[in-house]
Amino acid sequence: MITPLSGLAALGAFFLVTLALVVSESSVPERPRSLRLPNDTHPLAYHLHISSDIHRGVLLFSGNATIDVVIRKSTNEIVLHAKNLSDIQITVHQLIDGGSEIVDNLTHTIHRSASFLIIHPIENFQAFEEGQRFRLEILYTANMTQRPAGLYYMDYSDEEGHPAFVAATQSEPTFGRLIFPCYDEPGIKSNFSIKITHGSSHSAISNMPVKEIWSHGDLKTTLFHTTPPMSTYLVAFVISYFESTSETYRGITQSLYAPPASKEKGQSALKNAVRTVAAFEDYFGVSYPLPKLDHVALKKNFGAAMENWGLITYKDTSLLKNISLDIRNPLWDRITQNHEIAHQWFGNLVSPEWWTYTWMNEGFATYFGYVITDLLYPEYKVMETFVAHEADSAYSYNSFFDVRPMSSYVENEKDIMGVFDIISYKRAACVIRMFHHAFRQKVFVRGISHFLEKYRYRAANELNLFDALQTELHEDEYFSQKSWASRIRDIMLSWTHSEWLPILVVTRNYENNSITFSQRSVHSKDELWWIPLNFATAQSPNFEDTQVDIFMPPQSQYSVALADLNMQLSGRDWIIVNKQQTGFYLVHYDTDNLMAIARQLQANHSVIHKVNRAGLFRNLKPQIEHNDIEQVDVVFEMLKYLELEQDILTWNEAADSIDRLSENLVGTASHKLFNEFVCRLVTPIFRRVYVEQNANISLDQGNRILHTACLADLPECLGYTRNLAKEYFINKVNFTTDSEYYGTYDTVLCMGVRYLSDPDFHRVIDVLKAADRGSENYDDMIYALRCTQSHRHLLHYLEVMLGEGSTHLILSEPEAMMYIVYVFKSSSASRPVIWQYIERNYMLICRSPNFVEHFNQIAKFVPRHQRLNVSCSAQTIANHMEAEGIKSSHELIESDSPLVGKKMKITENFQDRFEQQIHNWLLGEVPQSTGRSDALLAASLSASNGSSRPQGILKDATRAVRSVLRTIDMYR
Repeated sequence: MITPLSGLAALGAFFLVTLALVVSESSVPERPRSLRLPNDTHPLAYHLHISSDIHRGVLLFSGNATIDVVIRKSTNEIVLHAKNLSDIQITVHQLIDGGSEIVDNLTHTIHRSASFLIIHPIENFQAFEEGQRFRLEILYTANMTQRPAGLYYMDYSDEEGHPAFVAATQSEPTFGRLIFPCYDEPGIKSNFSIKITHGSSHSAISNMPVKEIWSHGDLKTTLFHTTPPMSTYLVAFVISYFESTSETYRGITQSLYAPPASKEKGQSALKNAVRTVAAFEDYFGVSYPLPKLDHVALKKNFGAAMENWGLITYKDTSLLKNISLDIRNPLWDRITQNHEIAHQWFGNLVSPEWWTYTWMNEGFATYFGYVITDLLYPEYKVMETFVAHEADSAYSYNSFFDVRPMSSYVENEKDIMGVFDIISYKRAACVIRMFHHAFRQKVFVRGISHFLEKYRYRAANELNLFDALQTELHEDEYFSQKSWASRIRDIMLSWTHSEWLPILVVTRNYENNSITFSQRSVHSKDELWWIPLNFATAQSPNFEDTQVDIFMPPQSQYSVALADLNMQLSGRDWIIVNKQQTGFYLVHYDTDNLMAIARQLQANHSVIHKVNRAGLFRNLKPQIEHNDIEQVDVVFEMLKYLELEQDILTWNEAADSIDRLSENLVGTASHKLFNEFVCRLVTPIFRRVYVEQNANISLDQGNRILHTACLADLPECLGYTRNLAKEYFINKVNFTTDSEYYGTYDTVLCMGVRYLSDPDFHRVIDVLKAADRGSENYDDMIYALRCTQSHRHLLHYLEVMLGEGSTHLILSEPEAMMYIVYVFKSSSASRPVIWQYIERNYMLICRSPNFVEHFNQIAKFVPRHQRLNVSCSAQTIANHMEAEGIKSSHELIESDSPLVGKKMKITENFQDRFEQQIHNWLLGEVPQSTGRSDALLAASLSASNGSSRPQGILKDATRAVRSVLRTIDMYR
């Protein structure tokens, strides 16, 4: 093992200091301080030298951070960040007329709670005067970490099977201070000259190209060219035995680094990177400023990738692919890579002043990563993927409790980490997309280009960005005439400083030919927005021009005449707001307009853009969830056309509304009719995806369709999933890594066990009992079996999992109660069974330390017809616990508590209001054929149970489905 300073010998004159003048460490008690640097001093340049013996597996490293600083305001201290650094020795030189003088009578203090290294006089006086310059020479040692934070290590095996070690950095957001003392704030930029001493068997790469390499013994020192001004969170280097492949285009050399045996798997990623950098340069008209860009595949990384300037690190699975073997759609890997390349402009060239503006990094990288990928690979229809994944997450995030504005101030390290969330990545991307379209794409891009050029190598805030957009809009002939064009700050701030999301209510006045727009927050919070509006109508169904027609000002209601919008509409014509869903808001229509849209969908749905068709159902979902529907008939008229819909994006959005309706109808007389109706709608698209296996739709993309079809008991779907589940559980056929099932097998397994025969169910239970708890499909069996619709099977399953005879070999006592709650919430069919199980086993499970808390949670989901039973059970359990002296930190819920059944009240209110209307509508729509459903279900069971596997699992499942189809024809 190396002693703390043994590695310093190789550093030569760089480390020669007069030890008598080294600043000592003070043990002065900490005083409360701001967690922000005081800004009295500023770094002019860093010379960083790291010495590592990682090639020998030694985790200790030594460093010298030599920092030139200028005093901006007279002060008695120089404050930097440092965390978990040891053996700190500091020498301070004052720089005077080309020379320097050592400053003595100084000490340093470590302020651990703020991660500060404070250099100050031994006796308090103003040691540093405005305008003075100093050179801080800081020697230290530190240990590499195992997790990706600071300088961390990874262990590999080389091609001969010998241990090999690699070191890499992760500096974002506040981990630079773990590597070297620094001004570790994003808005403080400086030049970095980096030098790495390492084993001769390894090489080093950093942000800039190699300038010089010196060999000395079994060590080498690699010196890199000086960086342009950049933030500390982007400082990066990797010490490894990796090999590289390179390609140079437009003077930029891009290289991909990986273990020697894997580097050829990065060829596709390297070619994509070359194309993407050129595409970004052309799109924004701003050149990539560095001479090289490296892409490094690592065993461990902080997330999928990190955008260090000139040296992007990736989790190796995101970068290395064997194209001949891995047939999974490479879209996600390209989006990931292009997101990081986008950061070379958004975050690296121009950095945020503070983490308040993290969204200016992540939102732009997310959105324009998609935009450029779409330009390069139009066949993937990438922007539809953006709507389906990024936008969908952004919309749903507003139902969570920890919502915050896009621009929100944070200070401590934990909160800084917290802003790297869906809001900064996905919500911000949606807002950027909205104004990219509203301000016309070319105008918006010119504004962004102006912003990047003006603030290159600097830090900026949101107002700098908005002012750049303002300038471009003023110079545009069309937009300069608009009254709102001088209020870009106000418009944008209404989005970046609001917490929630607007609902726009569009109400037509059919008598005076006007429209009233109302806006409200999806939450009760009092927030208002400048909302960009554009329109397509039955008379002018143009969905391609997505720039703003008018802005709704931040007021609760705003009325405008159709004539002022240059529209002519009859009473039966429809209007759709928010073309191609480019605006980030929900739209609710009055019933008559929604019915007009339904008529258009039934007559010719292709007239309405497919993204807007998907948007119609996204807008309906919260209305169904919150009973915010005027007439339920119009919802079913909207759904009715879906048997003609072949667009997967629309179906995935519609499936959410269908599933919510199904949940609301469970236990009613309408539920069976509703399932018949859904089966009619979903059969054509299910057959296209799973029987015909349409080449344009992957099985992953059809996951929501599969779920909806099986949930409605579509026989083809049940046979298909049952066959796959049996193969996986009983015959041990592993399809979880098969490209055809990537990301969808959870649904397949859950739906596949819904109606297992008794023999098959008990075979799966036997496999579960015998399975190794660490085996690959152990958890899959546990979670899938909860989906059985047989009360008898479910009760047996619970006894095996949780009952007294289980001895908790499968789940511990605390896990058991948590699992009961999970099953109860996730499956309405399970609820009466779970109450039966609790009544049988309360003497056992009430011993669980969190039993009362979980029982109270379950009580919130109890439907009204079971609440009396709950009251009796609660009293019985309370009496038993008192008699046995079982204590709990929570009180058992009172039988008359308003919390009992609280989570079911929306569903019950829905049934009270609409169930009879729905039943009547379905009676008129669904042909009545007694016994057909049971016969079809029996047919699916028969086809599934009789299958074998001579040609592979997928072909076998499809063959079973086709067998069911033949049976179905007999009942028509």
